Parts: sequence; structure tokens; C-alpha cells
Amino acid sequence: MAVYKQRTCRIGLNYLRNLATVRPVRRFFDPKNDVAFKKIFGVKQNKSLLLSFLNSILRREGDNMIEEVELLPQELFPQYEDSKKSILDVSCQDKKGRKYIVEMQNKRLSSFIQRLEYYASRTYSDQLFEGADYLELKPVILLAIANHNIFPKKIQCISYHRNREEKSNICFLPNLSYVFVELPKFSKCSEQLETPENYWIHLLKEASDENEPSKEVPNEIQEAYRVLERHRYSPQDISDVTGLSALKVEELKNQ
Repeated sequence: MAVYKQRTCRIGLNYLRNLATVRPVRRFFDPKNDVAFKKIFGVKQNKSLLLSFLNSILRREGDNMIEEVELLPQELFPQYEDSKKSILDVSCQDKKGRKYIVEMQNKRLSSFIQRLEYYASRTYSDQLFEGADYLELKPVILLAIANHNIFPKKIQCISYHRNREEKSNICFLPNLSYVFVELPKFSKCSEQLETPENYWIHLLKEASDENEPSKEVPNEIQEAYRVLERHRYSPQDISDVTGLSALKVEELKNQ
């Protein structure tokens, strides 16, 4: 009987320990999740957030700032019957016709760079229709956010890539360019954030572990936090984010 009581006591203690370690329900969804990411940057009512993000990460200022964007279809349809169909995370263009692709990559993928090059080149070539002049082609800028390191340590968190002539280091082929944000390389804590660029990267990296954004967060990024709040998501949205069935999500909400 004593052995039984000891065993029961141990089971009870383990149960209490497990209860103590259960993580509380998070206020914000992870913006790196595909559904949440597109809620912030890929819907018409949040174009101001996309504008802020692009201008911040691309470091556009003054006359070079992007003033307006139009969301474009996410699908890259096959050019031939047996060729590949691709879905972009976010695609848009500005008033000057320049195209922007924004991609979020959570898992390490050996073909990631090649996939991005394909997306950019397809977006570039799809601009021309029969009879159009090549001079009508507009630049394509692909912005990729990765939740893992891509390049060596000496390459900074945000890196900018263009075709350049080797000896002069001058860019004569400017119409295809790439920007990479490697989230693990961003090491600033919330007290060290100074620029919208800092705040955006911090949100992408840390929002799901936060209960409240700091009071210094710029207005657009405060709005992005609001978009991530769990209570703003329908059961189907939450199902898409978490992988739970919509019925199970509804049950949990009613508990």
C-alpha cells in the first residue's frame, strides 16, 4: 500500500509539473506563418503595412520612396502545358510599374535560391506580350525573408544583391535584384530598436513570443500587431494557422 501511495504521489507531482509548464495561449500569431504573413502583407486593406515594410527594408527615402502599390495575382501560371505552376506569397507593383515579390521561408530548402531566381525571372518575362517592346520591361525586386541563415556570417542580416561587372563592380544590368533578410542574424532586443526597419524585423522574429508591443512601435507596425491578434481570426483562419480542424478550434474557443 505504501508503494502504491508513493507511486500515486509521484504521478500527481508529475501532473502538476506538466500543468506548470504548459505555455499560455499566445496573444499574437507567428507572422512567419503563411496565413498570418499574408494577412499582414497580402490583403488590400493592409496595403499601408506592405508599403511601410517595403520602404523600410529596401531603405527607400525621399523621391525614391514607394508611394502606392497595387497587389497582383499570386499565381505564376504555366507557360506550357507541362510546365510548373507557382504561387507567390505576395506580389505587387508600384506607380512606375516596378514589380515586388515578397517571400517568407520558414524551413531550410536546398533549392531556395534557385526558386527565387525562377520567380523573379518569370515575373520579369511575363510583362511582355506579343508586339511589346523590350524597353517596356520594368524592374523586378524580390525580397526574401528566411527563418534560417543562408549566407556566411560576414553577410549582414539584410543583404542586397544585383548583377555587377566583376572588375568595375558597376551594375549595368539593374532590372533584376534580390534582397534577403536572415532573421537569426538580427540580434537587437526590444530596447535597442530604433528604426522602422528594426521594428519590422523584430516583429517578424519575435511577435509570437510577446504579449504587448512597446509603446515606441511606429503606427504601421502597431497595426501589424493588431492584425496578428488571435481574436481577429475566424475558426477557419486559426485552423489554417495551427493545423487543427475548424471544428476543434470552435470547441476550444467555447471552453
